[in-house]
Amino acid sequence: MKYLGDLWHGISSRPWKLAEHTFAGFSVVLTILRGITYFIPAIKFEGLRSLAIALGIGVVYGLREAWKPSQIEIPLANCNTVIEIIFGDLFTQDGIRVIAVSEFFDSKLGMPVSNKSLHGIFLQKCLGGHPESFDKQVDEQLKNIKGREVAKIEGKSKCYPIGSTALITINQDRYLAFALTKADPKTCKVSSNVAMMWEALDALWHRARIESNGEAVNLPLIGSGLAGLNLPTRDLLDLLILSAITETKIKQVTQRIRIVLHRDRFGDLNLNDVKEHWTR
Repeated sequence: MKYLGDLWHGISSRPWKLAEHTFAGFSVVLTILRGITYFIPAIKFEGLRSLAIALGIGVVYGLREAWKPSQIEIPLANCNTVIEIIFGDLFTQDGIRVIAVSEFFDSKLGMPVSNKSLHGIFLQKCLGGHPESFDKQVDEQLKNIKGREVAKIEGKSKCYPIGSTALITINQDRYLAFALTKADPKTCKVSSNVAMMWEALDALWHRARIESNGEAVNLPLIGSGLAGLNLPTRDLLDLLILSAITETKIKQVTQRIRIVLHRDRFGDLNLNDVKEHWTR
């Protein structure tokens, strides 16, 4: 069933590719058949039966090319860490989950936190839009980190260094909220860049190493939302993988690092290509 689901997502995301590959396969088979009959006249390939064979092979080839996996694993050399990449829902994964936030660790939906961002979805889905528990845990977790007061149009006024990370516990679920973006005090608009992202991830891995307790660490496609990095999906994914590998080579973070991609990115990636690139 999983194979059929991946096939369907591959076809639905790029239906023209199925048509292209089917036609290419059909053309190649037809050319071969014509070559055989030309050089060996005794062999006859004609009529509806031959057409059906050529078309059938073309369709099989087209389906094979349209299929793309929704999950891969990249084992890292010289250690027992595996980077897993899947299409799915971050909130249903086992282990600790990562949420990127702004330097203010805002919790008010609206200007400070868009309800369409992962942070906003987290506040609504896990806290029902009532962030008191989040605020209390952030204050406790970051009490030893020096912040600074900033006059801001809305939301919290205390901001923390990029990479600051707070462990948030909700029932039995654990989340690592880490500061990825700067926020404009006049507009609350957030922004980041590659250097800032790398710095934030470095701090995140250090905290994840302490808190994971051997459990999987689950990350979204960090930098793909409102952070403003404006990088293609594959580049962002490669940055995440490279960061995870770099930190693991220094010291293991955990045995399984899972990058969870939203289904709307399925058409942007072929995970077979990603795995081939990082395992060759």
